[in-house]
Amino acid sequence: MDELPALVTEAVGDATVIEIVDVGGGDAVVVTPEATHVYRSEGLLSDESLDSYDHDVERFAVDTGRRKSTIRLDGIDGERSFTVPGSVADSVIEAVLEGVLGATGVVAEDEAVDATFRFSELTLVVTDRQLLKHVGSAVWDEEFEAFRYENLADLDFEEGSVATQVVVEADGRKQRVKVPNEHAGRVREDVQSAVFEFHGVSSLGGLRAAIEDGSNDETAPGEAADADDNGTTDDSEVADDGFVSSDWSPPADQDVTGRQGMNSAESTDDEGPTGDVRETAEVDIEELAEEVEALRETVEYQTELLEAQGETIEQLVDELRRGR
Repeated sequence: MDELPALVTEAVGDATVIEIVDVGGGDAVVVTPEATHVYRSEGLLSDESLDSYDHDVERFAVDTGRRKSTIRLDGIDGERSFTVPGSVADSVIEAVLEGVLGATGVVAEDEAVDATFRFSELTLVVTDRQLLKHVGSAVWDEEFEAFRYENLADLDFEEGSVATQVVVEADGRKQRVKVPNEHAGRVREDVQSAVFEFHGVSSLGGLRAAIEDGSNDETAPGEAADADDNGTTDDSEVADDGFVSSDWSPPADQDVTGRQGMNSAESTDDEGPTGDVRETAEVDIEELAEEVEALRETVEYQTELLEAQGETIEQLVDELRRGR
């Protein structure tokens, strides 16, 4: 959306905009620190409208459907909700969560939210000062845990066959947060980046040394043992990835067409009657390619027509469901 409608501009005022999410059809979700504004453009069955949802809530939950997600905000005045397409749900949820954390005082006004992760019933939020964890059916409520970086006694990552555990030691106890391996790399990168920057170090070894003696000296003994934590990769971890190296080439005596050991005489003999066959085959392939291209264009045109009709029907159904 290039420009916010006047209805939204008036509601937002001078507030900082966290995110503007274009949800299609001229509709948009505009998130500020204080509230989420859901704008509905003029449709086939309704007029232009704007609904605002305050972020000072006790519970923030999401019901995920096959095509749409319903965002629920539960506050003192009861529960309010709005629906967005599934394709943009993650962007909306992350922005709303950032607003809720700020409005409820969990995150300070000058504290930056670096990353947000949602895994089934686990929510992780990485800020520049703390790691926030919430477990439950809701994305967020008052039953959350916070691990402030100044209170860290240790940070580690334990890899398993299915999941990786983020091990946080703070305030005299250890907390293990299990995340799926397919997302563990990014979680580790974001957590380490925030913690390292806070303590002014660049590796787990440096972090442990700084925590142990209260300094930022990264040359402490034992740091070299954590070299792999500084971003290097052990060749043994990627040797069996199933992919062929880009600099691989066949042996000198192997023809990539599968015809090994063929001498020049045999090659010359094949250039007799087979020459005509090759020319015929090339012509047939060209004709076939043209037919396929023509068919592809026809299918694309028909697909565009069907999509346009489908969008119109979906808009009507959507507006009917929303009572527009």
